[in-house]
Amino acid sequence: MTIYQKFGFYFLIALSLHLGILGLFGINVENESELIQHKPIPEIIKASVLDDEKILQEANRLKNNEENKRVFQKKQQTALENKRKKEQKLLVEAKKKRKKEEKKLKALEKKRKDQAVKEKKRLAKIKKQKVLEAARLAKIKTQQLAEKKRKDELRKKEDEKRELARQAEQKKQQVLLETQKRVAADKAAKLKRQANEKRAEQGRDKKSTVTSTAAIMQKVTNRWIRPLSSVKGLTCKVRVKLLPSGDVMDVQVIKSSGDAIFDRSAENAVRKASPLPVPTKRALFSKHFRTFIFNFKPE
Repeated sequence: MTIYQKFGFYFLIALSLHLGILGLFGINVENESELIQHKPIPEIIKASVLDDEKILQEANRLKNNEENKRVFQKKQQTALENKRKKEQKLLVEAKKKRKKEEKKLKALEKKRKDQAVKEKKRLAKIKKQKVLEAARLAKIKTQQLAEKKRKDELRKKEDEKRELARQAEQKKQQVLLETQKRVAADKAAKLKRQANEKRAEQGRDKKSTVTSTAAIMQKVTNRWIRPLSSVKGLTCKVRVKLLPSGDVMDVQVIKSSGDAIFDRSAENAVRKASPLPVPTKRALFSKHFRTFIFNFKPE
């Protein structure tokens, strides 16, 4: 609250009273001449002005006192704030120092505990090593006794083992000889059987080849159309290339009959007869019918 807010109300009251008094004097100036003579206007105005000056002086004094008080309070508050900050800073530094000391003490305590644990583990390890060493020595002694006993038993059974080995070897040689005889007999029988199967297979292949060749000749002859200009008894050699299905890939007269029209009729007959009846066995086809030559002699 400022000085004007605090004393303005009283100042307005005083000012209103003085104005009211002046008004009353103004209204009654004609009717009350005697009252005017006893109370001159100048004196009233002078009193009013003096009262106003006092009020202003008092107001200013109070204002100055308030301002001084506010400045003093502000300075005091600033000083207190600075003191508080300084104390706060010292408190923070003290806390940091205390935490640092606590951390250092904790580190020392941890180091001491770690050393104690390490020492405890070292002693336990030494004790364990002693126990293990004792166990190892006892085990070695036991193993030595067991080894001596085993060697004694081994020497005792060595003769029996050698005798059993000799008997086993003799029996093994006998079994091996019998096995070799049986294998030789089986091998001879197998070779004989394979030879018979091969001869039979060759016979079947020869028969199939003859049958297929005759069938091809018959089919080609059936598809042949005699040229009107050809004479009887003509013949030519034809080379034919086939697919495994019997389809004709190529046909060519390699030995002419002397009659070009007859030769062309032979080629046409082979093409018309496609697919030719070839063996289903792939190896036989590849060997005899993939490319083959036959004498075309329709009569």
